[in-house]
Amino acid sequence: MKLFDNTFKINLKNNKDNRGFFIEIFKLNQLDFNSKLCQISHSFIKKNITKGWHFHKKQTQWNYLLKGKIKVFLIDKRSKSKTLNKIKSFVIDAKKDKVVYLFPPNIGHAYQTIGKENHMIYGTSGVYSLNEEYKLEFNKKLIKI
Repeated sequence: MKLFDNTFKINLKNNKDNRGFFIEIFKLNQLDFNSKLCQISHSFIKKNITKGWHFHKKQTQWNYLLKGKIKVFLIDKRSKSKTLNKIKSFVIDAKKDKVVYLFPPNIGHAYQTIGKENHMIYGTSGVYSLNEEYKLEFNKKLIKI
């Protein structure tokens, strides 16, 4: 599902049998999305936590919810975009949904945790640098939580 230009939510194929399952999370050639992968991180977030708005100046990011349930928010802050300041949101329940969402620089991302334990795996096209990111206050009046 295309959310904004170069911003996607992708349903992943769950190869499941009596032994368990296998899921390909990051298939970079899947969308003609030319970006390298330089860092993979794991984040644990407790219930009822709101994180965001968090932006990257140059990096692309891919997120996969390994465990838990979250409501995701994305806002387009690309100055020349047709969807400037538009917000998209969706819920991911890791028990039911096998999805990855990815977004380019200047798409702000935020989420609120709903599940008791929430584990996020994410990849970025660069390595962590405080100078490469910026944050804005998360205004709950702009969205419905």
